[in-house]
Amino acid sequence: MIGVTRGTLLLLLLLPHGIKGKLRSKDGETGPTVTIPDKPNIVLLVADDMGWGDLCSYGHPTQECGEIDKMAAEGMRFTQWYSADSLCSPSRAALLTGRLPVRVGVWGGERVFANDGSGGLPKNETTIAEALKDAGYATGMVGKWHLGINEFLPGDGRHLPHHHGFDFVGTNLPFTNHWACDESKVHMAHPNPMKCFLYWNTTLVQQPFRHDNLTASFLQDSIAFIHNNKDRPFFLYFSFAHMHTDMFSAPRFRETSRRGRYGDGLRELDWAVGEVLKTLVSLQIQHRTLMIFLSDHGGHLEICTEGGSNGILKGGKASTWDGGLRVPAIAWWPGVVAPGQVSQHLVSSMDVFQTAAELAGATPPKDRIYDGKSLVPILLQKTSAVPTGKPTPSLRTLFHYCSDRLMAVRQGEYKAHFYSMELPTNYSEHCPGGVPKVEYFTSFDCYGPHITRHDPPLLFNIARDPGELYPLSVEEYDDIITEILAAKAQHQAHLMPGKAQCKETSTTLQPCCNPPFCYCNYKPDGNR
Repeated sequence: MIGVTRGTLLLLLLLPHGIKGKLRSKDGETGPTVTIPDKPNIVLLVADDMGWGDLCSYGHPTQECGEIDKMAAEGMRFTQWYSADSLCSPSRAALLTGRLPVRVGVWGGERVFANDGSGGLPKNETTIAEALKDAGYATGMVGKWHLGINEFLPGDGRHLPHHHGFDFVGTNLPFTNHWACDESKVHMAHPNPMKCFLYWNTTLVQQPFRHDNLTASFLQDSIAFIHNNKDRPFFLYFSFAHMHTDMFSAPRFRETSRRGRYGDGLRELDWAVGEVLKTLVSLQIQHRTLMIFLSDHGGHLEICTEGGSNGILKGGKASTWDGGLRVPAIAWWPGVVAPGQVSQHLVSSMDVFQTAAELAGATPPKDRIYDGKSLVPILLQKTSAVPTGKPTPSLRTLFHYCSDRLMAVRQGEYKAHFYSMELPTNYSEHCPGGVPKVEYFTSFDCYGPHITRHDPPLLFNIARDPGELYPLSVEEYDDIITEILAAKAQHQAHLMPGKAQCKETSTTLQPCCNPPFCYCNYKPDGNR
């Protein structure tokens, strides 16, 4: 046992079987050996519409620090984590499959799945849950789904989570929290039941749903799943309704934040994250559990104080500017991921699939192209919490789509826009006093009049200009543009778009608990 640290010795005693890896510093020096347990638990926590600059640990000046920030202090915080899309359905499809939404088929139409649509995440796609289930994992899901509901009949549920590898499905929003679900009467007199419905597993239990206990119900089911599977490997996908409009929070969190209603909601989300962390620690399974927290995409700028902050980044939700794509992300794994780290690696939400597969010893199907890479080597690195020198540029290339249109390419430090979206303006007209009057997007249609084509592309150095404010000279950076154009051509030559699922709509598929009224509030059969 010579050379083994006290912390590593404890891990070896607790975890007799595992994979050994070296902690590697940013200058290449290796540190003590860390034992990665066989088939660790994986908990994936996803916030909805949270901006890159929303958290205390990401520099927000007035948001209260809390459990998520503590999680960052005890783990690794990523500064260049990118979503695969700037809207809910495609970003989540990519997260769960490790593939670009355009490959999967989650594109077209309104870019997201409608409450009465017939499309959904194709069943021939393999999700993290399916890959890990085949490797012996228990799989569970609670919270927002938004990857399809019904296919042929209004209650068939053929696109719901249990068709995609999740054995346990607790309280869930098969559609989303929506502007039309407002119970506060700030924006409307009463919620619209057609867009606001809550399920438990496959049973519709509230229409419209109540917000007061929504997060607590998600949390209750998550903790129950963890307790029930504490002695075997498990994968939990906990997808929050926060911070998507409409703004809400349980009574105990209201008027507790300096940021107002948005901050109140974030504090409730933060509390739930803390309760999951406490559960893992109380069960003494934190050393064999990787927990990742991230947002699905950037904040919705057009709804002002109810849309979050993307910090210094340009643009927001629905756009391919960095404010729509770069998200807060934190990895926590005591004893494996060293505390207090900040990673500047260029990574993607699609990397979660490959990371989970590697750690679980799963073998994903080999008949398709994956766009993600395993984060395991990065998680084992030892980096400084405060950058002390110029990092080695990442050679990673990311392709940013709006539906099936390739808008921009990020390669290393550079980002080239071939098309760009108009930015929101005139906040005072739409948000008197910061409160939005309507929910809208400045640019949403990927082929609409608010799209500008750039030939040659608009080029930025994201390392020096993260706000995408200062385009670089085409002549001076001709070699960079040539490299990006070559990467773009190679990518497009091998791209086979999946059938557009978001175009599939049918007014006969609207979920309704007691037609034709669609109003109900009852608990499902069986035990909660």
